[in-house]
Amino acid sequence: MSGRFLKGLFVILLVGSTVAGGVLAQSSADRVRSALDALTVKTEDEIMSAFQIGFSQGRLAPDEACHLIDRLGAADGEPAEKEGILLTIAHALEDDLPVSLLVEKVEEGLARRVSLSMILNGSAGQPRILGLKQREFLLGAVRDFLFAKGIFSVPEGGQGGAAALPVPRFDHLVNAISDFLADYIEAGKSPLEGSAMMDDLSHRLHSLSALEEPVIPVGDVELVLDRVGPGDLTTLALKLVEQP
Repeated sequence: MSGRFLKGLFVILLVGSTVAGGVLAQSSADRVRSALDALTVKTEDEIMSAFQIGFSQGRLAPDEACHLIDRLGAADGEPAEKEGILLTIAHALEDDLPVSLLVEKVEEGLARRVSLSMILNGSAGQPRILGLKQREFLLGAVRDFLFAKGIFSVPEGGQGGAAALPVPRFDHLVNAISDFLADYIEAGKSPLEGSAMMDDLSHRLHSLSALEEPVIPVGDVELVLDRVGPGDLTTLALKLVEQP
């Protein structure tokens, strides 16, 4: 074969794969929009726009979104509550937050047949149950707190030193700390016990770093524990407790 022929063949294959990828992406987005159409939400365009941000960032997969929407469609509850759940996830994506924990909590609640109102709003009873709205607030508070401590995210290939983490690693930290604080409050423990919280957080993070496939690298755990103190955790926990 001539070099010109091989070059031409390569270009054809490259264009073909690009087109196929575009068609696949479009097909995925169409499936999500069709699922939203079936749910007949009033804010479909806003939700779809935010979800597409999540698709492009890798924070939400189209199949995951379709599964969630279909589950909500089959669940008992008010349409406004179903829309509120999707809007909460959409707002988190618009605010540049990870949403895997939010999606997980919705799926878990649906599997346990928890009411949509409880999934969305939680309960201020004893013990307190956090809803999606409180968890979205917590994700933002933890993200902003880490920024204030000089721990932040950078796009793939970005520069910024040891405290500038790739987005997926930064998201894992935000998720882990948020989930820890949520579990702590739901367990009825005092937010004023900063030292106890610090010990528990250290154990949680080290456990995640010790898995066969570590969720969080040891270096990221050490970075957090070097910069976060008991008073910081108390401040975050009190902010969460004050949420309606």
